[in-house]
Amino acid sequence: MSPDWISALANLMTGLAAVIAGLAGVRGLNAWRTETVGRRKTELAEVLAGFYRARDILTWARFPASDDNAGREDGRPEAGTDDGELERGEIFAPVDRLTKESLVFSELQASRYRFMAYFGEEAARPFEEIRAIHGEVIDSAHNLIRTYGQQQTVSEDARRDQWEAAIGRGEGDGDTLKKRLDLAVKAIEHTCRPLIEERHKARRNDLV
Repeated sequence: MSPDWISALANLMTGLAAVIAGLAGVRGLNAWRTETVGRRKTELAEVLAGFYRARDILTWARFPASDDNAGREDGRPEAGTDDGELERGEIFAPVDRLTKESLVFSELQASRYRFMAYFGEEAARPFEEIRAIHGEVIDSAHNLIRTYGQQQTVSEDARRDQWEAAIGRGEGDGDTLKKRLDLAVKAIEHTCRPLIEERHKARRNDLV
């Protein structure tokens, strides 16, 4: 075999090696992108699940009933419990319930900065709304306990009505806090749901 043929064959082999390496690199990059996108969409699903959980917890926390008598089969207060103690227990029940589930809200807020990095500050407003509602419920319960039994002026009565509404007493169908909570969940769904469903569609296409 002449030197020219040997040189040409060597160049061909070098070119083939470069092509194979390039194809392997592209496949590796695509796999990395797929894995990264998949991981981000999993994070979005976890964020959405966190909002659903927070909504359920806040709804339960604001349910107008006391946990003080949970151990009684008939639900009646223990002997020696006066009406004032029972009512204060009902007022403070939301704080107890939210305290028991504090980890859910901490984890949800911890994911806020990653969410902002993906979608910007405006899209992360629902996180702020959940935190505001959570704080409003707790502050209202504390204020009701602090002012319990005190003589109130007309303006103070109006504030007390707002506090009672925040912990789930008195608003009924006009529950503005519940509406705010539902809107926050819908807003986060609007951002997350299309991307999560896109992932499921991609999986179905891979199976076809």
